[in-house]
Amino acid sequence: MLDSVLPEDFDAHVFLRDYWQKKPLLIRAGSVSFLDLIEPEELAGLACEEGVESRLVQVNEALDTWTLRQGPFTEQDFLSLPESHYSLLVQAVDQWVDDVAALLGDFAFIPSWRIDDVMISYATDQGNVGPHFDYYDVFLIQGMGQKRWQIGDLCNSMTERSDDSGLRLLKNFVAREEWIVNPGDILYVPPGFAHYGVAIGNSMTYSVGFRAPAVADILSGVLDDALDSLTEDQRYTDVCARLPVHPGEITADVVQHLQDVIRAQMLDPQRIRQWFGRTMTTPKYPLQDNETGEDLHVHNEDCDHDHDDDHEHIVINNTTDLKIAILKGAGVYKVPGARIAYAMADGNVECYADGECHVCDLRLLTLLQALATSGKVDEIDRSVAEAAIEDAEALALIMTLYEGGSLVIG
Repeated sequence: MLDSVLPEDFDAHVFLRDYWQKKPLLIRAGSVSFLDLIEPEELAGLACEEGVESRLVQVNEALDTWTLRQGPFTEQDFLSLPESHYSLLVQAVDQWVDDVAALLGDFAFIPSWRIDDVMISYATDQGNVGPHFDYYDVFLIQGMGQKRWQIGDLCNSMTERSDDSGLRLLKNFVAREEWIVNPGDILYVPPGFAHYGVAIGNSMTYSVGFRAPAVADILSGVLDDALDSLTEDQRYTDVCARLPVHPGEITADVVQHLQDVIRAQMLDPQRIRQWFGRTMTTPKYPLQDNETGEDLHVHNEDCDHDHDDDHEHIVINNTTDLKIAILKGAGVYKVPGARIAYAMADGNVECYADGECHVCDLRLLTLLQALATSGKVDEIDRSVAEAAIEDAEALALIMTLYEGGSLVIG
């Protein structure tokens, strides 16, 4: 595993100021020597498993007609493919391969709760998924081989697209910039920018994507959360009863009162914070099952693969077992794919772990910071874990996160 996929001269401050969500940037590898973190055969093995989202995209020789198939796949599916003009895409590989999860640590200059997953694509010569745009930021890290990337115009929901293939491809893509990328090169593409990558020979790309919920989803989510908290007893009341100038008029003070009622429900900082924290940490895919102490991997007989397991799993029944295990040397690890974040709140700190909110005392902040680090696959600092098990509340939180599948003890 390389120390960092980013070159030594990469300046995060300059990047955030001049490029993040503003314009594309090609980051050349420089002296960075990037070695693939997974083999194409292993990627194909993942694509054969239930619970792993995967796609196969084929394009004709004219590069103008695409077909899409959804996984899981079988060995025969891969044996029937041509030698070129196809791409295999597998989502959330960071959840299954520790080295891929560790890659996310290179992007710690972006809040960890913004990171979605690492999708890996393997493409044969001329393979591609067509010209398109995304509503989220993406870092496209070149692995083996080369790829020709073209950047087009800034798009939006009104931009013409075709959904004949199920890929929502751009109808009128015009390239404004073009690069050929080599292993270790990184292309950053902000939301909305059209882009089109075509493999030159066999090629792999690691796509680090970021969560960007639609404003409509944010509004409906907060509203649904508010509605769930209301009862039939909470109803409209007259604020200032007085003789009306005209009985049919809805006066300005009535509208103001309604505005205040809606504002109190919709703009409650605690409600917004907790809804957002739960939403941004809700996993898309099943996590580890601690009841059996095993990862939720299904090994297809036709496409079996090995999942690296660097530490022994220990089944913990209660906080006493947990404390003893750590005292005997067991480590606390965040499960790959687990999403943990925190927020300061009214003298406390709220821990958001895989869609759940846990209100904690401020003294647990160091523990939460250790757990919320992006790309963390190693054991959390032993001094943090050992201090935590001497604190009843911290110990209970670790137990809760363990039982919820966010942590593993081993």
